[in-house]
Amino acid sequence: MESSFSRYAMLAAITAGHVGLLLSMSHAAQPAQPPQPLPMEMVTIPAPPAPDIRPQPPATAKTASPKPRKAAPAPRPLPAPAKPSPKAITTDTRAEAVTSKTPAVAEAPVASRSEPAPPAPPAPVVPPTHAGGHLDNPRPVYPPLSIELGESGRVGLRVVVTTEGRAIDVSLSQSSGFPRLDRAALQAVRNWRFRPAMRGNVPIQYPHSFFIEFDLSKA
Repeated sequence: MESSFSRYAMLAAITAGHVGLLLSMSHAAQPAQPPQPLPMEMVTIPAPPAPDIRPQPPATAKTASPKPRKAAPAPRPLPAPAKPSPKAITTDTRAEAVTSKTPAVAEAPVASRSEPAPPAPPAPVVPPTHAGGHLDNPRPVYPPLSIELGESGRVGLRVVVTTEGRAIDVSLSQSSGFPRLDRAALQAVRNWRFRPAMRGNVPIQYPHSFFIEFDLSKA
């Protein structure tokens, strides 16, 4: 405890000595003197010398005097325009009337040779048909056993009609549910005649789909 007290006392003494030294130095510093004005001297600048103006000598006799220029000739007056005769006026008026009455002819556009004309669209197709009394197509034979068993229904068929009106590639597109009725319809259609499809005035081969109905009331 005594040693720590002695240290604090020593530090306090050192600090007090420094503070006293700083205070003495601040009192000993001299006050700043105000700035003094600089002395000024008057200097006399001499005036510039006067310019040397001398008269030029007169021109000698050899110097040629300039020749007077000739005046430009006055422009000649233009002749008065001739008055048109009454005949000329009448002719011009008729020509203008004929020009105004003539209709303007429009120039025809020149067809481009590099761009060919687009092809014409194909003619619509008229599909084939099996209906019509002139074809004389017999009705399919109703199977007797189907009548006894009460079988009826619609048979869907698909055929390809040639250009001569014959049926090729006959197939079943929808069954009636009874094989006897389906077979009777296929057998009858293979011998039928059709009116071929037409594209414009040309017959073409074309597919055709239709139904055959087996009705007991019509058997």
